[in-house]
Amino acid sequence: MLGRWLFITMGSVWFLASSAVGGELTFTKDVAPILYNHCTSCHRPNEVGPFNLITYADAKRRGRQLVEVTTRRVMPPWKPVKGHGQFLYDRSLSEEQIAIIQKWYEAGMPEGDAKDLPPLPKFTDGWHLGPPGLILKVEKPFRIPAEGDDLYVHFVLPTGLTKDQPFRAVQVLPSNKRVAHHAVPMLDVHKGKAYELARKDGYYIRFDPGFLPRGFLPGYAPGMMTHELPEDQPGVLPQGMDVVLQMHYHPTGKEEWDQPQIGIYFADKPPKRNPSVILLANNEIDIPPGERHYKRTDQFQLPVDYEIRSIFAHMHMIGKQVRVWAELPDKTKRSLLYIDDWDYRWQDTYVYAKPLVLPRGTIIKAEFIWDNSENHPRNPYSPPRRIRWGERSTDEMSGIIIGGMTVKPNDEGWHWLAVLGHYFDIERKANAAKSKWKDN
Repeated sequence: MLGRWLFITMGSVWFLASSAVGGELTFTKDVAPILYNHCTSCHRPNEVGPFNLITYADAKRRGRQLVEVTTRRVMPPWKPVKGHGQFLYDRSLSEEQIAIIQKWYEAGMPEGDAKDLPPLPKFTDGWHLGPPGLILKVEKPFRIPAEGDDLYVHFVLPTGLTKDQPFRAVQVLPSNKRVAHHAVPMLDVHKGKAYELARKDGYYIRFDPGFLPRGFLPGYAPGMMTHELPEDQPGVLPQGMDVVLQMHYHPTGKEEWDQPQIGIYFADKPPKRNPSVILLANNEIDIPPGERHYKRTDQFQLPVDYEIRSIFAHMHMIGKQVRVWAELPDKTKRSLLYIDDWDYRWQDTYVYAKPLVLPRGTIIKAEFIWDNSENHPRNPYSPPRRIRWGERSTDEMSGIIIGGMTVKPNDEGWHWLAVLGHYFDIERKANAAKSKWKDN
């Protein structure tokens, strides 16, 4: 009986897969639409993908690899586990799409009729959303030496704006993605302090010039796409303020150069509401060599009703898992994000399909897990070494940035006070941990 049930079940799976693909599978009719919608945005000239996936020859050359990375869900890169938040811009493939690629490969990878080939998506080289309204470009290429510690370089870029300008999106575009670990654009809310630091060369190396969190703009990390802000909540670029672009570079073993740009996409209308964030982190990080499940946690209690719209997570090379959830006052729980196979090369801001309104008193919790064993495929050290919090790629960090706004406009001040208080508490605990390290 069991054997018959298994036979029927396996036959049903085969029937569903084969009926979904509709007869002979070809590149032009079946595989190209999948690649064009999910892969070609990165796998094309001058983008982050290491090879092209545009033509039949491209796909045929990589046929076996396409099967391997899609069945293992390594590609396309989409890290959130389903059921833990519903997000826009999901790049993952369905089971049916994965089956199509596999069966096309097993059938000998036929090309098909040219008339079935869909048009290649139109991409603007470099800029995800087309030409920006304003481009801020570092004046001259910056040299990254072949060896040495990671660099944090702050480029100062005047906007030349004579009035406040609302924007709908921001994209940081490095010219050399091999060395760009991540980028954070900030506003010099002190008006002129950054310019004084950078007066000689247009940049400075000092890490913390004292900018406030409210000065942040959307940044860059490997794999991050450019998303438009909600129509009712664009950002605002104030007149007369310099933009400070903090670039994190890591040496590659040979001399490299980078000349990054920032593209600003303007909005037609000013914001109806001010955006705000929730910050979670625990940087009391001291991971022994060989430790496979090193955990740190953080939590933040909402002082007011809050509407969540996006979430961003950050760790470095030996990150393993990150989980974020909300515990409501009525004791119910809502999972906000779960990544069970962290990969520092693919970090993104995940935008919720529908905003999540959480009541005052909700506790938002985050859990970060690292694997510092020899079994971790991205461990930078062999044999493993002790790893602590730090700025280098081979150090570790933790961080969650939740974007949204208070439900009531009058609650914005109370929310910011709570967020800044929590931020300074994170810093205080991290500094206390570092003091103990010096004693050891």
